[in-house]
Amino acid sequence: MSRQSRQWTMLTLCLGLFACLYLAITSLPTHHASRHHQQLPKLTPHEWIHQHSHLPPPSSSNNRRRRRRPRAALISLVRSSELPGILQSMSQLEYHFNRHHHYPWHFFSETAFTPAFINATSSATRAPTSYHLIPHAHWSIPDFISRDRFIQSLDYVGALGVGKGHMVSYRHMCRWNSRFFYQHPALRDYDYYWRVEPDVHFFCSIPYDPFALFAEFGFVYGFNMAILDDARSFPSLWPATRDFIAKNPQLLHPEADPSWLFDLDAVGGGGGGIDSVYNNCQFFSNFELGDLNFFRGNHSSANMNAAHDLYVRHLDRLGGFFYERFGDAPIHTLSVSLFAPRDRHPQFCACEPTPLDENFYKLVPMQSPQRKPADTCLRMWLDGSRWFGGGGGSKGTGWLEKKPGWARDVELAWGGDGYGGYVRQGV
Repeated sequence: MSRQSRQWTMLTLCLGLFACLYLAITSLPTHHASRHHQQLPKLTPHEWIHQHSHLPPPSSSNNRRRRRRPRAALISLVRSSELPGILQSMSQLEYHFNRHHHYPWHFFSETAFTPAFINATSSATRAPTSYHLIPHAHWSIPDFISRDRFIQSLDYVGALGVGKGHMVSYRHMCRWNSRFFYQHPALRDYDYYWRVEPDVHFFCSIPYDPFALFAEFGFVYGFNMAILDDARSFPSLWPATRDFIAKNPQLLHPEADPSWLFDLDAVGGGGGGIDSVYNNCQFFSNFELGDLNFFRGNHSSANMNAAHDLYVRHLDRLGGFFYERFGDAPIHTLSVSLFAPRDRHPQFCACEPTPLDENFYKLVPMQSPQRKPADTCLRMWLDGSRWFGGGGGSKGTGWLEKKPGWARDVELAWGGDGYGGYVRQGV
């Protein structure tokens, strides 16, 4: 099954969720309504994590009665040939997290799993395991797609050197992860998912339940990396998105702020509104946690109903998964940033401090003529001054700190990449 670069997969998932989510959400507002209680939480996310971090977690019957277990699953789109890789991922995630919680594993593929795959993966966990075929209609070229134009696009995008651009299976994978995974009957009874890819590593213990955190504070999406993608793979994605918003302005969430995705310095930058130029930043979706009801369109919040599903259907009908190489990562990024409140998608970062967003543009080949943003994708997402409003006195300035005396033009003149001027406080 076609995947993003394994190098980036490894970097994405070498994490321990306790340390990183602490850093990412300590500055979040505390006005979230709990999904189950429909009342203001008594704790901030920061306080909640500290109070609910235990190794091993409490397992008494009193504790189970006190807190409702989230309806959540670990899901993986994988082929039988990737057995060694998925066993690697399972072994570490089970050891560091799921052996205490026993969330079920659901494996999906367009081809039947071999007995060897089923036996090995079911033996790798004490949690329930299930194996599912993807419907043919969800992994085939739809009737509204011109086969001739599709073949031409494969040749053209492949000749450009766009990663995975020539691979049919990669198009199907991106389409399924964008539109169909949340529709699969196997996930009907779940509210949350954790996407697990083959060949990833979890090095640190996870002493709390991220699913319970999501349920308590109404989070809809969690990510690890924000990186730059090759703009040549989806040239019509942003115009198609703007067209969808123009036709459905009521779906744009009043508390959303996609400004971190805009290149305000580009020609025709648009001034920060929906007419701005997309900077091609994305949440790297090889690691993600999400609220299935947000994607399905039946979220408990009326302001988030139906938006994602209507949006991705619009993109699908335009043929971008086949005539171009629309990816699930930029689609999830745009959807969450446009149709959900800004404070509902926290970042999960590494258990050990690392350079912030180092080499975030490595997926973009040198031959791509696209503009590079003025700062890294993650730092633009973290820059609270963009979404709390105002300048130096805004609440968000506590997230990033400019290095004394730093100037981007000086760093570039000395051979740097121009992205070393800001650090996240506390790292």
